[in-house]
Amino acid sequence: MRRCAAVGVFLVALLGMPRTGHAGILELIWALSGPQMIGAGYSCLFRPPLERLGCRIGSSAATIKNDTPPPPRVGELLFVLGGVVFTSTSKDSDTQQYDWFDANMVAFEPGVVVFSRVPPVDGWRVSHGAGISYDLVFGDNFRRFDKFAFTVTPIQLTYKRLTFGIKLRIFPNGFTDDEFGFGPRLDFNRPAETTVGAGFSWIIW
Repeated sequence: MRRCAAVGVFLVALLGMPRTGHAGILELIWALSGPQMIGAGYSCLFRPPLERLGCRIGSSAATIKNDTPPPPRVGELLFVLGGVVFTSTSKDSDTQQYDWFDANMVAFEPGVVVFSRVPPVDGWRVSHGAGISYDLVFGDNFRRFDKFAFTVTPIQLTYKRLTFGIKLRIFPNGFTDDEFGFGPRLDFNRPAETTVGAGFSWIIW
């Protein structure tokens, strides 16, 4: 039942979220001490204090088109409020086997973003970000648990309609096999872990 619910939530996130001319699609966490994960995110970008610049499925950089009035300025600090719904792929970890939808994760990810290049017309737009991530991990074969991470986006590149970015998630308390149902759940301070993810979004209009 929980697996069916997770699939439903994932499909809603992927296809059914309201969006303004945007099909944002993918974020992939290449590897953690557990399953590989793939997901869809939704982001809103704000100019302080509460001026909303845009909300779309996908990364924060994709919420803005070059004709957004007024456009962001180089060096201007903007706020991001977003989240991602993930599910596991069938890629095995170094120690265990996983299948699609074995593990699922909902991440709430507020942060900040700054643009280092904003062209006056269509062209390369470059941004960088940082924030935090509160994650709830759940599945059919293990008891749900939560995690906290710091996030760093070294670079996001936007060219016309395509946005691509790299995101690091730094978990002070990383993942271990027992959390995913392999053996009894242990209670100890797990080693810190950093995951690398990649995401892209496509602006329709």
